[in-house]
Amino acid sequence: RYFATTKMADKQKELEANESGPQAPTYPQAPAYPQQQPPPPGAYGQAPPPPGAYGQAPPPPGAYGQAPPPYYGQPTTYVFTNAPGQQAGYVQQVPQVIHTGPVPQDYLVFALITTICCFWPTGICAIMKSVETRDMIARGNMAAAEECSRKARMYSIISLSIGLLLVLGVIVYLIVLFAVLIPSWG
Repeated sequence: RYFATTKMADKQKELEANESGPQAPTYPQAPAYPQQQPPPPGAYGQAPPPPGAYGQAPPPPGAYGQAPPPYYGQPTTYVFTNAPGQQAGYVQQVPQVIHTGPVPQDYLVFALITTICCFWPTGICAIMKSVETRDMIARGNMAAAEECSRKARMYSIISLSIGLLLVLGVIVYLIVLFAVLIPSWG
């Protein structure tokens, strides 16, 4: 009997809630957090470390954020410690190859013209390789840029050759067609 009356009371509450529509719960407005300033040096009962602490001299002004000088030879690992208690950050410098020759040509205009006017399937490959050439130049990878430049030129020449062969084939076909049709008209 208790179960039946509890069930009826729950149904009555559900009907009342449905008649007035769903009600969103209201929450009290939380107070805004005050703006805090960083603690002054020496707060928390500690004095700031003296210059040259931790076994090294302070860096010269403007030295932060700059790369180490160029290094040629074996790769070197530099360890930077930020502050006591923080994990050290590792930066590894790898020797770079300096490219002294001319910058490879990308052949983008040639690729676009052969794509539009000649044979588009190989022309699209030429456009992709010419854009990849530009990307490799921007990254400083001149060996890969030279390879992509060579392939862009190759695909453009293939597209031009196929386009010229197709145009020549159509011209020959039309000449043969009209040479055969004109005598039969007469």
